[in-house]
Amino acid sequence: MLWYEEIMETAQEAVDYIAAALQESDGLTVSVRQVLTDFCTAMDGVAEYLSRENGTLVEKCRRYALNAAHSGTKALAAETHEETRTFFFYEVRPLFLDLRWQLDLEYQILRRPERADTYLSETLAAFEAARKRPRRTGFKYRVSIIVPAYNKVEFSRCAIESLFRHTDFSHGDIELITINDGSSDETGAYFDSLSHEKKINLKYNVYNHLGWGIARHIVEGEYVVYFSNDAVATPHWLENLLAVHAAEQNVFWVVPTCNSNCISNAQGIPVDYPNTFEAMGEMETFAARHNVSDPLLWEERAVLMPFVSVVPNLFDVPEIRADYRYTMCDFEDDDFSAMLRRSGFRQILAKDTFVHHFGGVTLNDVRSKQGNYKSLVSMRPVFCEKWKVDPWESRGHLAFLEHFLKEQDIRDSHVHVLMIEPMFGEGLLAVRNYFRKLRQRVVIDAVVTDARYLSDARSMADNIMHMDTLDHLTEEIHDLYDIIIIAAPLNNLPITCILPFFHSCHEHLRPNGFVYALLRNYNSFAHTMESLPNEIPLLTYDTIMPLDGRRTYPVARLIAALRAQFTETAVQIGYVTGAQHFGAMESVAQSIYAALGTPENDRPCLRQFLSGDSVVFRIRKV
Repeated sequence: MLWYEEIMETAQEAVDYIAAALQESDGLTVSVRQVLTDFCTAMDGVAEYLSRENGTLVEKCRRYALNAAHSGTKALAAETHEETRTFFFYEVRPLFLDLRWQLDLEYQILRRPERADTYLSETLAAFEAARKRPRRTGFKYRVSIIVPAYNKVEFSRCAIESLFRHTDFSHGDIELITINDGSSDETGAYFDSLSHEKKINLKYNVYNHLGWGIARHIVEGEYVVYFSNDAVATPHWLENLLAVHAAEQNVFWVVPTCNSNCISNAQGIPVDYPNTFEAMGEMETFAARHNVSDPLLWEERAVLMPFVSVVPNLFDVPEIRADYRYTMCDFEDDDFSAMLRRSGFRQILAKDTFVHHFGGVTLNDVRSKQGNYKSLVSMRPVFCEKWKVDPWESRGHLAFLEHFLKEQDIRDSHVHVLMIEPMFGEGLLAVRNYFRKLRQRVVIDAVVTDARYLSDARSMADNIMHMDTLDHLTEEIHDLYDIIIIAAPLNNLPITCILPFFHSCHEHLRPNGFVYALLRNYNSFAHTMESLPNEIPLLTYDTIMPLDGRRTYPVARLIAALRAQFTETAVQIGYVTGAQHFGAMESVAQSIYAALGTPENDRPCLRQFLSGDSVVFRIRKV
């Protein structure tokens, strides 16, 4: 037996005993008070032991134990029975239950790597079973709204006031839950000044997972809303998001859109007002015009960043929670999105619903304290180790694709698409969303060569083929397609001869169809700089020096060969440049021209290759 198991088992008995006693009596009896006092002592002892331990979740667990002891002390000192119940049921008990879960995760799973694959399989199975089962009924509320906050009281005040302004609490079917995560400013006092019942006030900051961990034990709504304290509610926001759940099947979370400069993952839209408190009146006018429910603007996504989300209450399933291994702030959403995709849940970005987002107020504060993007650097390997793929390189984003689709103007009522190696499926779903908006039926066949992505494709494609190599593609597919998309970089794919591969794709196109492909240009300026020693480690990729079969194609020769094979007009080329971290790009380019003695008329071409991190090909059947 591990050191904590007997302690937690005894503490569980104490928590159950106290809970039953508080339900039956009007105050703390002498015996109940003694049990609660002993519980607080035990939690302080757990925290003391953890202070000498090392491990992924140890510090988080230590703070949970300290919070449980502190909240227990508040319950003992409460002046009324109602205050005692509040502190116990909304703080002590949820903190303890989540602490016990975390200790099991730390000692039973994280310290036993041989259990990792089994644990992941069991968790996926639990998600899938929850999706397939009949939904529970008999909830006390229709919606539970959770607002967590760590300092930044001015943003919390703006968020809460907007919720009261644009959410109809008058029917008594919506509850508000606030969580003060150990703030050192006036956040706790502000939350206490509000009239809602369920308030969690922690003494020690534990940062993330609070909604998944603590609040799960007190929510009573059929749907649960996570509302960031740097978000601002708008007219019709909640009814629009709930409409998605009412109309669509297998949806887990629905996320609104927001101002594009304050969120990543292409989830935002352009706005015509500044991102300031003073401009919130203008924001509401903008949102009121925008927030008209329209199912054609519901986009299915492979990954979502849920600054605000509406999810079904499945908290009776213990496994449905965020992965606590992401102890900092990054890649947790990527991880949860992977769990949803691979268990068959859908993720919807409701672009008919605008909610303002000030932009990662707490998140940016945490990142700046950690310094040098430490959370990005530290959490990315956690994802890679768990899922065996990279969270960024696996997205499957396809630059220029929507432009090509609009330009092609496919008017058939039945569109047939072949998607080769869709990975996480971002591009695949972009195609589905595009034709959905046009009310055109699309059938998407997927060819997967990397078995690690099979479970992603199964929930998104209509038909799937698993092939070890693409050299014999013609022998495996027999249909003609309007569009053939190679979603993974050509460098990564099992193709022996690239030109015959393009020829076979071209032969399977319908008239006026096109092939889309992309290539990593490892000779680009950005990739070249990333391969050098760099002070920002998140910019260092293992793909710069390919070690796993990825190849560096001669970009100029490939373009010339494709144009020779399919004609100059049939082949269109686009260049994609990643984040530029050097303000004086022109001076760098001029130095390179001088060093190489590049003639003036060749410099534009060289500059394209230096700055194009990826090269996109569209080959039309004319």
